[in-house]
Amino acid sequence: MQKSVIKLVNILLILFVAINISGCGFKHDKKDLPEVKLITLDAEQEKNAKIETETLKEQLLQLRITIPAQFKAMHKLLDRTYAPIDGKVIEVFVEPGDIVKKGQTLIQIKSDAIGQIQLDFLDKYIYADSNVKQMTAQYNLSVQNYRRENTLFHEGISSKSEYQVAYAQMLKDKANLDSLRIQRNTLVQVYAQRVALYGGSGSTINRAISTKRIYPYITLCSNKNGVVLNRLVNPGEIINQNRELFNIADLSTIWLVGYAFEKDAPLLKIGQNVIGVFEDTHAETSIKSHSETVKGKLSYVASMLDTERKTLEVIADIPNKDFTLKPNMYAEMVVDIGKVEALSVPNGALQKYGDYNFAYVEVKPHVYEERKVVIGQHNDKYSEVKSGLKKGEIVVSNGGFSLLGESIKMREE
Repeated sequence: MQKSVIKLVNILLILFVAINISGCGFKHDKKDLPEVKLITLDAEQEKNAKIETETLKEQLLQLRITIPAQFKAMHKLLDRTYAPIDGKVIEVFVEPGDIVKKGQTLIQIKSDAIGQIQLDFLDKYIYADSNVKQMTAQYNLSVQNYRRENTLFHEGISSKSEYQVAYAQMLKDKANLDSLRIQRNTLVQVYAQRVALYGGSGSTINRAISTKRIYPYITLCSNKNGVVLNRLVNPGEIINQNRELFNIADLSTIWLVGYAFEKDAPLLKIGQNVIGVFEDTHAETSIKSHSETVKGKLSYVASMLDTERKTLEVIADIPNKDFTLKPNMYAEMVVDIGKVEALSVPNGALQKYGDYNFAYVEVKPHVYEERKVVIGQHNDKYSEVKSGLKKGEIVVSNGGFSLLGESIKMREE
């Protein structure tokens, strides 16, 4: 009997050691194997989660890159207006946001320098005009003398030499008169150009001639059709030459400037189609903002990365006929980079948790397997599958968020 008990105890000890050894080996294998998580829902839970599925297949996928971007005025269509001369601002006729036409008055400036130019001109013009008038009288006298000598010569009363002297004097006076008139006209043109150089009107010199008074004001006008982006001056200010006054841009075409990540840089090329997505607010439609889209093409791809941000600048030209797009508005630039035949998963099937993307595969009715998925390029509907899913598998295309919630709950438990 005692031997039987001892034998039974030994058997139990052997079984205990075997179980422990077996258990340790099982835990080690489980730790090395990838985690497989099955989630089971009943019919009511599936209905509440609004589960929808789709069978995975290979298809021609239009690939797109989404890039953070901002609308900017085109450099070649941006006009910066500077003060052409020292002076005092009398009046400003435009405000930021105003749409202006080419030739429209922007500002009036009173300038002593413009007044001094006109004063110098009048001094020289009066002298030149006096010379012209004197020579005109001399020439008229020469013409009368020539006509008289011509009559007397043909009647035989006067000699030929007297006739020739009168003729030569008339030609001489005519040449002098023409020269003085040219000098006077040149004087007008030179001073008109000087006034225009400092922003004055071409009529300023003509006004000085007719009134014999100076007009020490200049008005600056817009050089193009556009929108006033910035007004940097106010009435009453004393300004110096070359002071920046206005920024005016033709916004009928606008830049969408994007900053692509380094990994996407090799995929971007001039001429690719671009969609700009931005938030727009209209009081007459909705208090909340809503997404709007515009289309264009890449017109510029930088040749090197920005050294600080490690991004590549790209620019698309966007039509903006109704001026909806404003400089400095933020947007997303979506660039079509080509097509590829690839296994594709609906974007709605992908769930993000931590650093991973997950999808849920229906392995049998009401049972779903959680899979880590590595994706490649994508568009607004589908993403390219690099690993984690296979052709023909059924994925949850809608309701995956509810499954992710169940998964997180199971992790916590």
